[in-house]
Amino acid sequence: MRTVLAFDTATDVIAVGVGRWPEEVEGAPREMLAELELAAFRAANTRLLTSMVELLREISLDVGHLDAVVVGRGPGSFTGVRIGVATAKGLAQGLGVPLYGAGTLDAVAWRFAYHDGLVGVVGDAMRQEVYPALFRCGGGSVERLGRDVVEKPAETAARWAAETGEPLLLAGNGLAKHRDLFAGALRGRVSVAPPEVWAPSGAGLLAAALEALPEAGPGDPGTLLPVYTRLADAEEAEARRLGAEPGRNETGVAGPGPEEAR
Repeated sequence: MRTVLAFDTATDVIAVGVGRWPEEVEGAPREMLAELELAAFRAANTRLLTSMVELLREISLDVGHLDAVVVGRGPGSFTGVRIGVATAKGLAQGLGVPLYGAGTLDAVAWRFAYHDGLVGVVGDAMRQEVYPALFRCGGGSVERLGRDVVEKPAETAARWAAETGEPLLLAGNGLAKHRDLFAGALRGRVSVAPPEVWAPSGAGLLAAALEALPEAGPGDPGTLLPVYTRLADAEEAEARRLGAEPGRNETGVAGPGPEEAR
């Protein structure tokens, strides 16, 4: 069994989990040893490392016992994603262990692996936009139904209303701002999960990464990229200064979405 540390800082919640994977991972069960979720608004840079150390200490482990690291790649807060990915790269490189990525929205969806039906995860993209993703869940499995995008919440709500004709369970921190909009567009066939399960969990990160592991490659820390889906503010400002239309980041420079990495 391999001992794996997973964490995500793409939202205002730091999620950390420690679990074990068998050596042969395809179709294999996973074992959770410990996990925590810590509200840390703009504080991931000061609380992430101490949270990881404390969690490992609770189960009588230290970083020297780790065989792999998993990090939430986003999309989410640009700063949060950078903190998580940079920390993960440094930790994996320093320990000489593989590093694997998990989609932040996918990790949220894995909370509902035993909910039979559609799950829509709505991440907060700021600028009155969202990071939306649909998943088919049930029987302990999660299937992503589209790539990572960023768009106006009204566009997402209208698209989901047109494309889905069945009940839809919603989760994600974007609902703090846009819950009523989605409820109105989807009318009587939408339900909303409690806010305490809108962010990724350590177990969800491990599950999402394990699901993609057979096609994930060797886990080279140098090749793992964050998922941003759009240009940063500074990049958009530079594009405008040069007279170009900023547009979306669809080049893959910031990393493919989880479904493209499989």
